[in-house]
Amino acid sequence: MTRVAVGDIGTNTVRLLVADVVGVAVGEVKVDEVEVRTDVVGLGRGLHATGRLQPDAIRRTVTALRSFSAAFAEADRSIIVATSASRDALNRDEFFDAAQAACGIRPSLISGEQEAGFAFAGAAQAVPGELITVIDIGGGSTEFVTGTGHVESAVSIDIGSVRLTDLYLGEGPVSAEVLAQARSVARHNIASADLGVTGRPVGVAGTCTTVAGTLLGLTHHDRERIHLSRIALDDVQDLTARLSSLDTSQIARVGTIGEKRAPVILGGLVVLEASLLAMGAIDMTISERDLLHGVAIALVSN
Repeated sequence: MTRVAVGDIGTNTVRLLVADVVGVAVGEVKVDEVEVRTDVVGLGRGLHATGRLQPDAIRRTVTALRSFSAAFAEADRSIIVATSASRDALNRDEFFDAAQAACGIRPSLISGEQEAGFAFAGAAQAVPGELITVIDIGGGSTEFVTGTGHVESAVSIDIGSVRLTDLYLGEGPVSAEVLAQARSVARHNIASADLGVTGRPVGVAGTCTTVAGTLLGLTHHDRERIHLSRIALDDVQDLTARLSSLDTSQIARVGTIGEKRAPVILGGLVVLEASLLAMGAIDMTISERDLLHGVAIALVSN
């Protein structure tokens, strides 16, 4: 058994998984969660206009990473991975320097394809033995990964909840015309990627789990209730229409959304809706096991 600590720096959130990983052979790896933490920091807000991570966003992210320091220090193996916002930022090295000074670990930049593979490895633990397509909606990119037990195809698209919000949606309420434009952009981007053969949709990460919790009628995030729940396309579309008529403070009071995720959840919903339509799916399964768990497995296996 190996105790691992995995940090994930996304475009909207910073997350931590502390877990005990048992076994390294294919099909025999077990990841037992010890602690999971999420902090919505909005690292990528403003990035698309300037090409740079903003100082206040860097400060919020570094503060969150500093709070993870003890977990990193106490684990047998530790790693921090950074995704879309860090891939795009001109001042990435400046941010990585600050992150390393705060928690003692320099983030490792991963590609969209690597991100997709890790997300699949984590979700495949939850839905073994069948053809699935993992949909990982991030702040800056969305990954679609298809396979049965192993990755057979992977596509990363530069569209996500923060990117769509910053470029098109802005702050709510959103007019019907603006919402239609954002939907068109999301559908065009996904259609242009040519997903090929797809399997049972499995949604991971913040947009999908938050939407699931809200549609389940929860008022706080409950990983056990959300994990392996199913959400319908019709309900996603209804929630999208409902939230588009609200301002950010009103959205924050809906379900499990909260004030930190409220500014970008509509963008995530638009991407989720477009993803399911592109796959011809009427519903999807939600997995709380995702990129963090895939990275944990790779950290021990390698």
